[in-house]
Amino acid sequence: MAKVNFLQATLRLNYVEGYNEQNEPKYTTKSYRNVNQTPNVDDLVAVAHAMASLSSQTLASIEKQETSDLS
Repeated sequence: MAKVNFLQATLRLNYVEGYNEQNEPKYTTKSYRNVNQTPNVDDLVAVAHAMASLSSQTLASIEKQETSDLS
């Protein structure tokens, strides 16, 4: 039977930085590494919104990227 070993997670906050000539949004990303495996999704979203409230840019999306070792 295969095992999944959690290695690391990164929380990425994507912000709207501005707009180009075609009025399409330009994005910028702020990444926070070393996120533990244990927080649930609601807690991560709450933390992301709290951090985004400190920025003057509009929060566009929140991503959690996990890396695991399969054996």
